[in-house]
Amino acid sequence: MFAGVLFISGAVLLSTASVSLAYGEHSQRLAANLLVLQGDLRQLLETDTSDIHRHSLSLRIEERLGLLALLVRSANEQNSARNTHNPEEFRQLLFLFGSSEFKPLLSKLESLSRKYPLVLSPILQSTFSPVFFKKAEEMHLRLCSGCHSGAMAGNALPAFDLFKQSRSISRLEFAARMLTGLRGDQLTSLQNPLTDTELSVLISYYRNEVNELSK
Repeated sequence: MFAGVLFISGAVLLSTASVSLAYGEHSQRLAANLLVLQGDLRQLLETDTSDIHRHSLSLRIEERLGLLALLVRSANEQNSARNTHNPEEFRQLLFLFGSSEFKPLLSKLESLSRKYPLVLSPILQSTFSPVFFKKAEEMHLRLCSGCHSGAMAGNALPAFDLFKQSRSISRLEFAARMLTGLRGDQLTSLQNPLTDTELSVLISYYRNEVNELSK
């Protein structure tokens, strides 16, 4: 039954696909990465962040900062934008990070986010009711629970409980993490394997209180 409901919902909202296509995948990836970078930096600034998590955050932030110049160039080319960036600007971001100047770095990244905002499709902005959550649970078990069950929280690259994480940050940042996180392994390859509708169902599933899901 759920699959049929989801198909009808996707068909009704199909006209919104042009929003995502017009915006462009490169622009979405850039904007999402900027938001994830800011979220990671804020965690690094928190005093109660564990040493092992601090180490993994530093590795991830440095990697994403190193990709920013390429992401900006790809987004500008895709949108035929006239925005230009001096490579020195991106070296400055890495320098600030290497110098532990996290607050000035966060300020510069927030400025870039205003220039390259994350534009979500209407589907991704929507909230789904619990009737859809059986399918979301299946996707969670198939794609996410292996790493995000909480058992890996003590690893060198922690994978945190998605239910808790989704309720500790804004929906926009969590959507950005979902957009950038489901890629890069043998199962998902380099592309996010989920549609906007499936991602929105998962986000709604995670952001609802656990006790509400059992009702």
